[in-house]
Amino acid sequence: MGKSLLTKPNQWIPAFNRFLLFSIGFLSLIILLHWIDLLSIQWSGKAKIDWVQVLPVALWEDILTFFSITRWIVLPFVLLYLLVNRVVADILFILTIAIYAIAAFVLDIYFHQTTVPLGADLYGYSSKEIEQTVGAAAGGFSKATVFQGIAVFLVTVGMLVLLYRKKIGGDRRGFWFGLICSFMLLVSFVQPLTHSFLGSEFESNVALNKAGFFIAKTQNYFFPAPPDNSLLAGEGDNGDDRDFVDPKQYPFLHTNTGEENVLTTFMPAQGQPLPNVVIIVIEGLGRAFSGKDAYLGSFTPFIDSLGEKSLYWENFLSGGGRTFAMLPTITGSLPFAKNGFNEMAPNFPKAISLWSLAKFNGYQTRFLYAGDADFDQMDAYARSQGISEIIDKSKFGQGYEMLPANSGGFTWGYSDKSLFQKYLDATPTTGAPRIDVMLTVSTHSPFKIPHQAYYDKLTADKFAALGLKGDELAAHQEYKNVYASVLYMDDAVRYFFQEYAKRPDYNNTIFLITGDHRLPEIPMRSKIDRYHTLLVMHSPLLQRTAKFSSISSHFDITPSLTSYLKSHGNFQAPNLSTWIGTGLDTTREFSNRHQYPLMQTKNDLVDFISGTWMLNQDQVYRVLPNMDLERMDDQEKLHRLQSSFQEFLRKNKLFYAAKTLVPDSLVNKYTK
Repeated sequence: MGKSLLTKPNQWIPAFNRFLLFSIGFLSLIILLHWIDLLSIQWSGKAKIDWVQVLPVALWEDILTFFSITRWIVLPFVLLYLLVNRVVADILFILTIAIYAIAAFVLDIYFHQTTVPLGADLYGYSSKEIEQTVGAAAGGFSKATVFQGIAVFLVTVGMLVLLYRKKIGGDRRGFWFGLICSFMLLVSFVQPLTHSFLGSEFESNVALNKAGFFIAKTQNYFFPAPPDNSLLAGEGDNGDDRDFVDPKQYPFLHTNTGEENVLTTFMPAQGQPLPNVVIIVIEGLGRAFSGKDAYLGSFTPFIDSLGEKSLYWENFLSGGGRTFAMLPTITGSLPFAKNGFNEMAPNFPKAISLWSLAKFNGYQTRFLYAGDADFDQMDAYARSQGISEIIDKSKFGQGYEMLPANSGGFTWGYSDKSLFQKYLDATPTTGAPRIDVMLTVSTHSPFKIPHQAYYDKLTADKFAALGLKGDELAAHQEYKNVYASVLYMDDAVRYFFQEYAKRPDYNNTIFLITGDHRLPEIPMRSKIDRYHTLLVMHSPLLQRTAKFSSISSHFDITPSLTSYLKSHGNFQAPNLSTWIGTGLDTTREFSNRHQYPLMQTKNDLVDFISGTWMLNQDQVYRVLPNMDLERMDDQEKLHRLQSSFQEFLRKNKLFYAAKTLVPDSLVNKYTK
């Protein structure tokens, strides 16, 4: 039976022709759905887009998406057609088309909400975290979204009805097409489906087929390509000249260089009492809308004014593109492991962090969050570092204001002002010194804030003061709720400093303000924009202020704070560490003496910065003084960056496999 099917063209030619018919319809559907999505984005007024550039790239991405799917179903379709019947084969392709249409719509809506496509980061979150994220977006659907949903349904149903009734006959065109699809199994679609390299980051993401992006990222997550060991640098040739004491057993353990000791130039330390340290991490705070020359205009007048009386790093980077990386990078300068350091919970390797060292030296340590501290395993990480107390929304008690719920009934937790009120209420003015970390939440989707009408008016006034007109004004108005939440947050920070200044412990406290990452809802102009935040270090202990244009990052906070505390003479810390960073850079001019990996999502470690160069996948960029990127064709620089990045990835993989960071003897000596 099988032999006759293979040898008689009248049996298998109709099968391949039927596959060709459905494939033509499927490709048409993919293109139509993407165009509907583009029209929806245009209608929404998200941003000004160069459609002449976007449309050809979008068409190419659709064709690639089409082949990335059809290559897997050509053989099952033909076999079902030959060995069972045509109806069953049709059902296979119809199900494929229906699933694609639903997935494409959901992924497009996700992009509308976040302006970044969803990839394998989906697999890095628990069901509760996904429920919270979806809840934040619920009730926020626009008319453009409703239009898109109706259009997707009508086009998909119409296409399926047309395909089922249509027939194609004739020659062996279907066979040759099926052969082409089969050969596509030998082609990797990961790179072309995840990068389009247009003028801005937003336009590049708009052009991508979101379903194709998700498929490619999923494939790479479950079946990652092996590392290119030919790119590994030789010993001492990876841009990191620190002395690594035992690279095989403890790949990140190195001798501290002393470069991290920069803060004593600005604040006296020797013989002084140990200070309190309060680190305020603002959800989504980006330089794009904060500080002098912010390209979207600054919406943080108080933080700007505070920065003028502080140490201010204007070109500061987060370690991650989402909140998951914030605590380990800021308080530990720790590597990412596989899906972010926190995801190693509950089996964390022993580590020495700012928190654990502080506790060893008699400090009280706390983490305060206006939402659920178990999100991104933040509470688990904090406990692993011996945290004295965790205060999240479950422990606020009465008398504090919750954020307004969206139309779906969801709220992340308490307002920023309530978080600061809780901190002030729960913090004694005397006793042991403290190192506290606070994370706000008001500047997170759905951007619902107290006194909404007041801040909406403030936002409109700010637009007018910035002189926004035409397309620029329309683009800002599309995100007026985001800007309003930023203005609210800034007022809450003002309240906190006004109240804290009345306390007797104010004069011996160091305050740090930074963002966990730049919020993605407002379109980003480049790959580095997602990480570009700021750092304000303010204290009455400062003897002089300064603004630094050199690049530093979250990875550098723990090295410099630890070194500063150690300079007091009564704070013990080892001369060995596993810090990724080398300390804050206090060079006034634009420069970068560091190199770091940057992890955009829990499953997307593809960014690396070294000096004034950035690597994203296999593309190299020059980092400009305004922190924009210029795409470069420099093969020598590309190879050097790839070598350094591959060396980090090798160490990271070795560490994750062994689950060891530091020797037990060192941990036992410097932790309680």
